[in-house]
Amino acid sequence: MLSAAALVSAPAKSAPVVVYAAGDVAECRGKPAGNSGAALTAKLIQPGATVLIPGDTAYPFATSETLQSCYEPTWGAFRTTTLVVPGNHDYVDGRSDDFRAYFGGGAAANGYFARRVGDWLVIGLDSEQIGGSLERQFEWLQATLRESSDVRCTLAFWHRPAFSSGIEHGSSPKMQRFWALLEEHEAELVLNGHEHFYEAFGPLDAAGREAADGMREFVVGTGGARLYPIWNPVHQSRVRYARHGVLKLTLDAGSYSWQFIDTRGRVLDAGEAACRQ
Repeated sequence: MLSAAALVSAPAKSAPVVVYAAGDVAECRGKPAGNSGAALTAKLIQPGATVLIPGDTAYPFATSETLQSCYEPTWGAFRTTTLVVPGNHDYVDGRSDDFRAYFGGGAAANGYFARRVGDWLVIGLDSEQIGGSLERQFEWLQATLRESSDVRCTLAFWHRPAFSSGIEHGSSPKMQRFWALLEEHEAELVLNGHEHFYEAFGPLDAAGREAADGMREFVVGTGGARLYPIWNPVHQSRVRYARHGVLKLTLDAGSYSWQFIDTRGRVLDAGEAACRQ
């Protein structure tokens, strides 16, 4: 058993699970929540589906008031089926108390967790941690991956992308060793936010270089907040869109597929692949 992880067992060969993902979600700033970008992206999510949020749930910060007034009327409809990790805007004066209280069991007290979703292992990490807290999280991830060697397919998500073509923030060096560790254990997917656009990479190795049998990264900071410009593409990213939308994943036993759907209902990016183990 994993003492630090909320790892829930699931029967082998479960039915495919549909997951929707996007970060950087609710930004109202003087306009009604119903007219926000988050209201438009919420319409793309199937009720009852699992939702993954790689941080920054509400702007300017995820206080109780902002979560209730801006997030709750839109993506709040999926709160009971949401798994979420904190981004920088989910911390208020260095604490994420309001964020954790609002999401309850969907957000771990220490910011990171492991769950079974269908046949997949889903790992959530807190990319805002520093110093000793970050070191303990890395050690926890090492232990979790070692003890989950029987799981064929793994997805991880956190806020700050290891690799990004964003001009606002760019790549996050401190998360690149987490990337390398997941790549060493042959994880399939990493989902991030922080940059407010969609960017999808082909398979990458531990250093972020193209590799035929590498790990895929999707930056999906498209949940509804103000969009950001895109800088010169790095690490051969496949596609880039500065549009609001959600990433729809279908997680099957041994394979997965993806679609990035914008708020006009258009599929702008799609593909499928087998799990690596």
